[in-house]
Amino acid sequence: MSGSVIEIDNLNVTFGEGTDARRAVDGVSFSVNRGETFGLVGESGSGKSTILRAITGLVHGDADTLRVAGEDIRTKRGREFYRKVQMVFQDPYEALHPRHTVWRQLMEPARIQAIPDAEARGHAALDSVGLSRALLWRYPHQLSGGQRQRVAIARALMSGPDILLLDEPTSALDVSVQAEILNLLSDLQDERGLTYLMVSHDLGVVAHMCKRTAVMQAGKIVETLDVEALINGGTTQEYTKKLIAASEAYGEDPAELAAVHA
Repeated sequence: MSGSVIEIDNLNVTFGEGTDARRAVDGVSFSVNRGETFGLVGESGSGKSTILRAITGLVHGDADTLRVAGEDIRTKRGREFYRKVQMVFQDPYEALHPRHTVWRQLMEPARIQAIPDAEARGHAALDSVGLSRALLWRYPHQLSGGQRQRVAIARALMSGPDILLLDEPTSALDVSVQAEILNLLSDLQDERGLTYLMVSHDLGVVAHMCKRTAVMQAGKIVETLDVEALINGGTTQEYTKKLIAASEAYGEDPAELAAVHA
């Protein structure tokens, strides 16, 4: 697809061997356009997060095509890949080193990737996520959940990435903080032209952030559709209809939640 910065065709990820083997991702194919937010939605264990880990190389995956920013990453990923692609994890407390200050969290990737002007970038990253420089010497346990996730996002921005892989970036946060982080991500995307691949089980988050989404079940994509169709009942698959019905049963209507998050 023209303008695609993530291209995946027939991605498979298997855990275990022999009779213990389990196919966590099964023949998944999709593409993400430059500047787009593409969602992967489904219940826990459907393979969403495993796809992100296969892209980054945290788990091994086989694919006919696995290309990011024009680079074939089926066999290896160079330093430039990790500058262009960064990941924001679900739980910021687990993602941050408990014995490192905020400043050291920012400087560590700069050191590893030999990023020039690291201190200036660190200050700019903190400013861009709305954190006071008074927090520079605090440790993760001294921060709120929202502040920790802002630090994690600032750290991801240090290399000047083009693509952020977002693994349930708000699910570990209080509801009152979730909208702040989602709006921050939207603002950063507008300012920097970022491309997002977002994993979520929350249809309201997907409805607010994404233009297109792939619905996953048991490692497979059951359908890919525009979020407008998701909100307005345009789905053709029974599984997707059940996901929407389950959300509504918990008072989480996708259209209403999209408006709330906005």
